[in-house]
Amino acid sequence: MEKNSGKTLAAKILAMVLIVSMAGIFPACKKKSEIPTKEEFLNEHINDPDPHGVKKLDFNREDLIKAWGEPDADKSRGSSYVWKCGDKFIIVGADPDDPNKIEEMYVSYTQELVYLFSNASIIYVSARQDGVTDYHNCIMVEEMYFDKETLACLERGTILEIEFDGYFLETYPGQLSSLYSVKATGKVDESEMPALREQEQYIRENYTGEQ
Repeated sequence: MEKNSGKTLAAKILAMVLIVSMAGIFPACKKKSEIPTKEEFLNEHINDPDPHGVKKLDFNREDLIKAWGEPDADKSRGSSYVWKCGDKFIIVGADPDDPNKIEEMYVSYTQELVYLFSNASIIYVSARQDGVTDYHNCIMVEEMYFDKETLACLERGTILEIEFDGYFLETYPGQLSSLYSVKATGKVDESEMPALREQEQYIRENYTGEQ
């Protein structure tokens, strides 16, 4: 009888050990499954009622890299990491004090710009929204962000489509916080050229030291 009791007790202990072990496994699996694929995150973001909002998350950077692969090294900077998904970019912001702790994720924005002129390694453009150029909203962009093909086709009035993080630095001329891609998509109507020439002259005289 005592022998059977001993077996029963051993079986109960083994069962408890297995239950505790499984309890430790399932939360880990659940946490791992909470990381969406890049496509899932992009679709969720686009379908969100507030698509420009930042998603606050608590992902671990190492786990995210395991799920998504290495970020785009040439586009990631500072405490931000960038992954390309289709024709969009997903920006992941890490805690500056703990680079492995992911704090937020959001999708890049598309913006149209209109080329004015170049000075040294700086390209001057105007913002363009819904087909209307804001002649007085001048922005400086470093030439390093343009590929050779795009640089070769630049002339006053060239329309540029950019993907960036959505932030403009509060300077004048303005600057982009982070630029991920740029491509030429066309040219403004000839009727807009006089205003562009006027703006170019103003910027040259007041901000580049030219006369």
